[in-house]
Amino acid sequence: MISPLDRPWDDPPEAEELLQDAMQWHFDPRTGSPFWLDQAARLDFDPRTEIRTVADLTRLPNIVDLLRDVRVRDLIPRGFGDKYGQPIVAESGGTTGAPKRLMWMPETLDQATDWHAAGLSRHGPIRSGDWLCMGPTDPHMAGHLIRATAARFGAMCFLLDLDPRWVKRCIARGAYEEVALYTEHVVDQAEWILRTQDVAVLYSTPPLLEALCRRDGMVDLINERVDIIGWGGTKMDTEDRNRFQNEVFPGVKLVGGYASTMIVGGIVERPPQNRDEPAAFDPPAPFTIFSVVDPQTGRTVPYGERGQVLQHHISRGLLLPNNLERDSAIRLPHPSGRAGDSIADVQPVVEFSGKPVVEGIY
Repeated sequence: MISPLDRPWDDPPEAEELLQDAMQWHFDPRTGSPFWLDQAARLDFDPRTEIRTVADLTRLPNIVDLLRDVRVRDLIPRGFGDKYGQPIVAESGGTTGAPKRLMWMPETLDQATDWHAAGLSRHGPIRSGDWLCMGPTDPHMAGHLIRATAARFGAMCFLLDLDPRWVKRCIARGAYEEVALYTEHVVDQAEWILRTQDVAVLYSTPPLLEALCRRDGMVDLINERVDIIGWGGTKMDTEDRNRFQNEVFPGVKLVGGYASTMIVGGIVERPPQNRDEPAAFDPPAPFTIFSVVDPQTGRTVPYGERGQVLQHHISRGLLLPNNLERDSAIRLPHPSGRAGDSIADVQPVVEFSGKPVVEGIY
């Protein structure tokens, strides 16, 4: 019988089944990672016997700040032995200080890619052609995930040379002229590709999409050639989404995404029933579980109300519980009825970990 940890994300086990196997795997001295075994030694309980439900996960420590300095090899579960291929060392954007760093095992990327591709397919067929990602590449995950997703559709993916951390540093010191010049540098790269290649799918952040629209001829070219614009990385409210969809790119399908290195994947918005509704995102529960909480009390807010996004990721390659994201969102029921919430109208919080949040161009 297949282990709950190895079930496809689109055919998941019950949360309690997944947790039972995950706690045994991550906290058994024979299979757990050096990092989590060290953490377990500091606990006054045994997660293998006492973590049974999603609510129990809150008993585990929030370790995300430790990921700024941890030896990455210590995150690899011993149960993989030395036969795990080439993991991806993934880093966060460094918005709130030194980047957090973790390991995506090859099977984790495969599962995340399958989930991302399935979410995109729910928005209808995609014409043949290649893809362009106007987002960061290594050491970030956006380029890896979108390139892997393109391969699922038989497409090549063009990537840009983009460093979002430099832009954030420029914004933080008020160097807006440098930000404008760097943005033009990124748009130059995208224009060269769009004018010379058959691009059917364009991924972009809203600020870069705005900049691309200011370039002569780009709006007409995108409407003529591109089938889908996937947006994400920074917020896009419903008013801006409707403007892009109805006024700027009426011939192109706009599809939102919510993704980050720490979420361990990318979530495509559910096909909207009404364009006046904000974009809504359903995580692959129970492998990734969202809660929407009051950051002051930690309590879950009622459905339809805004709170901060708290997420747990549970897989064979990685255990990441109690990660308070730097985003707020409206809480929605998950359509599967399984553990956790769905979210809508994602926006960055003003301050996170005592520091102001700077979005930049990604």
